[in-house]
Amino acid sequence: MNTTKQISELTNQLSELLDNLDHTLDYIDNDELYSEIDSNVKAHLESALARLEIISDDIADGLYENDPSSEDFEEWD
Repeated sequence: MNTTKQISELTNQLSELLDNLDHTLDYIDNDELYSEIDSNVKAHLESALARLEIISDDIADGLYENDPSSEDFEEWD
């Protein structure tokens, strides 16, 4: 399985997890627990999803097509 497809599947799974979390949060009556989940768990999941989307866009733009070992590195003065 290629990397792009794996990232896409992971993005879909993470989106579904966030949707399920939002649905679950609707049923939490404890304000402290709700706040803790919202500010920690949900925030980290949203951050991970955003980073996956950025990586996916970078791959689509060809950012990682060149093998770094094949590039000639010049010394910087």
